[in-house]
Amino acid sequence: MSLSFEISKELADYTSTLREWSVAECRPYAREADDRHAPPANWAEILDTSPVPLGRMDKPEDAPVPEFEEGAYVSKAVISEAIVYGDIWVSPTLGGGIGHLVVEAMGTDEQIAKWYDTVVTDGTTTGFALTEPGFGSDTSLVSTTATREGDTWVLNGTKIFCTGGATGEYVTVFATVDKSLGAKGISCFVVPKGTPGFVVAKRNESKLGIRSWVTSELLFDNCVVPLENRLGWSAEGPAGERASGRSGALAALVHNRPRMSAMAIALTQASLDITTGLLAGQKAGFTPQRWSQIETELENMGDALERGRRLVLRAQYLVDIGKDRTDAAASAAAKAYAPQTCERIIRRCIQLLGPEGWSQELLLEKWYRDVKIMDIFEGSGQIQRIIAGRTLMGRLVG
Repeated sequence: MSLSFEISKELADYTSTLREWSVAECRPYAREADDRHAPPANWAEILDTSPVPLGRMDKPEDAPVPEFEEGAYVSKAVISEAIVYGDIWVSPTLGGGIGHLVVEAMGTDEQIAKWYDTVVTDGTTTGFALTEPGFGSDTSLVSTTATREGDTWVLNGTKIFCTGGATGEYVTVFATVDKSLGAKGISCFVVPKGTPGFVVAKRNESKLGIRSWVTSELLFDNCVVPLENRLGWSAEGPAGERASGRSGALAALVHNRPRMSAMAIALTQASLDITTGLLAGQKAGFTPQRWSQIETELENMGDALERGRRLVLRAQYLVDIGKDRTDAAASAAAKAYAPQTCERIIRRCIQLLGPEGWSQELLLEKWYRDVKIMDIFEGSGQIQRIIAGRTLMGRLVG
């Protein structure tokens, strides 16, 4: 991909096929997924209808997702936007997770080989447990404790809104080994499913949006894991972790944040396209002056979406060429701008459509609820603006 952000014909054709499929086969189940707080019961059969590989992890596909000249991260962002254009329920059914990204950021070579490489090879789903009832954005407030007892660590605490918490083969759990150290006392532990004391208190929490995404409440009640399950540690003790607990959490999320923005853009593009089509059918009911204003407003919203899309592509492009750490503001800028902008655009689309916009006859009210959380999780927009501002001003963050 060039700096002009022009997508190659091969990737454009691939994502065009995916977008058409997602509208035809996935969107009809959007309301059902929202109502049942879970993907459609026949989700696997729906995915089977895709004319091109999706990168599924629940079953082998006839062929892998092709490698495109744009690079892996740019391609994933563009493909994610195309798939979610149908509806948000599709994304988590493809598998994956982000727990293993923490292992890659913080683990020893042995831990990476055991818990990261195998996940990438086998397509295992992993969970991520950071947020607690007492905090959200301020990760220094982690209160879940990890106490060393001989050759083990004993975890106690509660985690909420854990992506993959009930479905992952293991969960990466952030806990403090010394509360007096604040953020520096936080470390991360790999807790496999089925470990005694690891309890899924609530499989899927009740949420305003993305109801079909499984985010779980987890309890750790004297949950014992081996010493080497602390990332950056071996059975002999500290092995020199690559990142601290808090910075490890942030590092794991940095590469994934722009993809979250791409999903928000997908839902907003769908909302804008539906609104444009419906208003065009009502053109005769507007005065020429009013219609001109509407056209200008729709065009401006499209331009705002394109700016968000370019921020996403730039952030992922920097990852692909290995320069993301030299421009730390790029990922933050993509996450800070796109979801908040998307929320405003969908809200305005609903207003332009009047009562029909809020009706469940359309999906705009659902997508408005879905996109709201994307400004909050994996680093809220407010925090991302602080990160971007401090980075641009030359100040260290973390």
